[in-house]
Amino acid sequence: MEADKLGVRFAAKAGYDPRSMIKVMQILEKASRTRTPEFFSTHPNPEHRIERIQQAIKAYFPDGVPDGLTP
Repeated sequence: MEADKLGVRFAAKAGYDPRSMIKVMQILEKASRTRTPEFFSTHPNPEHRIERIQQAIKAYFPDGVPDGLTP
């Protein structure tokens, strides 16, 4: 979870739109047909990561993501 928060910040500082991270998680969610219960997994399930990424984006950009970032 901490990595996703940092990913939002680092992506934006590097000029990339952090909302692209959500698209990656959606791809991972579709690709995972069977899942280990999250309790036994090394990473949170993609849908939970999407929620947390959205929260991190709102926290980092309270006025919205600025225009001009690379998707």
